[in-house]
Amino acid sequence: MNILVTGASGYIGSQTCKFLHTQGHYIIALDRNLVTHRYFNEYYSNDYRDMEVQALLLKVDCVVHIAATSLVGPSVLDPSKYYNNNVASTLALLDACKAQGVKRFVFASSAATFGEPSEDVCMESGQHVPVNPYGWSKRMTEIMLNDYAKAYGINSVSLRFFNVAGADSEGEFGQEKDATHIIAKLMEMTMEGNEFTLNGNDFNTPDGTCVRDYIHVEDVANGISNAVDFTKTNNGAYVFNLGNGEGYSNMDIVNAVIEHTPLVPSIKFGPARAGDPAKLIADSSLANKELNWKPKYGLDTIVKTAYNYYTTQKVTSTS
Repeated sequence: MNILVTGASGYIGSQTCKFLHTQGHYIIALDRNLVTHRYFNEYYSNDYRDMEVQALLLKVDCVVHIAATSLVGPSVLDPSKYYNNNVASTLALLDACKAQGVKRFVFASSAATFGEPSEDVCMESGQHVPVNPYGWSKRMTEIMLNDYAKAYGINSVSLRFFNVAGADSEGEFGQEKDATHIIAKLMEMTMEGNEFTLNGNDFNTPDGTCVRDYIHVEDVANGISNAVDFTKTNNGAYVFNLGNGEGYSNMDIVNAVIEHTPLVPSIKFGPARAGDPAKLIADSSLANKELNWKPKYGLDTIVKTAYNYYTTQKVTSTS
């Protein structure tokens, strides 16, 4: 199958290209940033709303759309950038698919579409009231895909990723320095000899620290692959959560780093962040059933692979 992957140079994009390429698919890698891996058959350094992309789509069976401007905080400060890159550009890509007859589309969405849910467990049928422009940009794309499925017959799957973490098991790909979630930040700061602050220790959880859902990047790539297959035989627009389904507390993460790496984090507790729920985990049962997908890796593998990548790639400084 010929698959166009946007954002092919990124953390998730690189892992996805590797997974799909090793399965025998013909990969057309698209990214305005340099693609340094070798898991593609063709590579184009373009923005995905450029006119040249229309020509590429003539030979494409399915688009896997991972490219996006991410991070919640910056989206509040510069919403124009997020709506232009994540919504307007995706609309242009969808129109190109419509023009060239591409009927299959897999979209990298986000748990940010849920906003601040009232329930501990997020289900696809739950509320969708994002609280920042990044979350809204993802939700708007899901809505567009639903409308394009009805009007133009473009089959799509939107995958709501929870906290994607870990690194490639062969050490090829991982998160760059200054990643935002706790696993990466805890390791980086510990490697640099700095104390790490955990936000809150009086949540209604077994150890008092908040619980979040973390999913290994290879499990995400596997989910994308299953979604590509799903669009071949299922008409319409679908949304699935991709998460571990159990969740790990902040102290679980600290203890896993101590157990599975040589690092000994120095931590202190600070006040909980305003609006932080005690638990926020994914109900991935729909993906389990419809996509035939289940995560293979838990927190131990996430921590081990992340540490191995950081040490071999010298992601952190030595000062």
